[in-house]
Amino acid sequence: MIRAVILDAYGTIFSTGTGSVDMMTEILRLNGRSELDPKKVYARFKQLHREHMGALTGFITEAEVFALDMKSLSEEYGLERDPAEDVKIMLSIQGTRSAFPDSRPAIERMQLLLPVVIGSTTDTWPLTADLERAGIRPEKVFTSESLRLYKPSEGFYGAILEELDLRPEEALFAGDSLTDDVLGPARAGMKTCWIRRKGELLKETDPQPDYTAADLEELADIVEAQFCWV
Repeated sequence: MIRAVILDAYGTIFSTGTGSVDMMTEILRLNGRSELDPKKVYARFKQLHREHMGALTGFITEAEVFALDMKSLSEEYGLERDPAEDVKIMLSIQGTRSAFPDSRPAIERMQLLLPVVIGSTTDTWPLTADLERAGIRPEKVFTSESLRLYKPSEGFYGAILEELDLRPEEALFAGDSLTDDVLGPARAGMKTCWIRRKGELLKETDPQPDYTAADLEELADIVEAQFCWV
């Protein structure tokens, strides 16, 4: 019996758009390295971000991880500016993300049946600002900062379950990342739904979710069809 839906935030509820690549374009311009491809450099930045989070032995905020990412990126690409100044540019888009058009109505549909909460790898204030601006009001919000844990650590999902007083099989976790929103919660015993907003297709080697949905409207359809009796 599913008793709650847990949603990822960025890439699931909120569009990340091109803002991060745009900020990387500006960073490269200020460093006199406009010949570099900002998409490729930002992809490396994201890779470093995941590597740094995975190597942590204690908790630091995501903003602090970003500082590590930019320092490593600057060394790797030979950027001459102070990386602390460049990380300010990357952080400037936090709290400015727009919700996908379907997010609020779909969440409100699901809330007629089940509690909807958010579990996101982010510092707390940017997500709070984005939710406020979008008029989205989940029952609870869990962030990596509030839990002091990052996805896909099993402790991240376990802490949410404990706070909600749920058994793993009573929660449906939905999000756009096959690692963070499917593999991680599945290992914790939760049901999962992969939100494939970019139209991706599952490969046999990918983590296999219990459900897939093109967007949150389709997720709401699944919740209504599968769990309307809860």
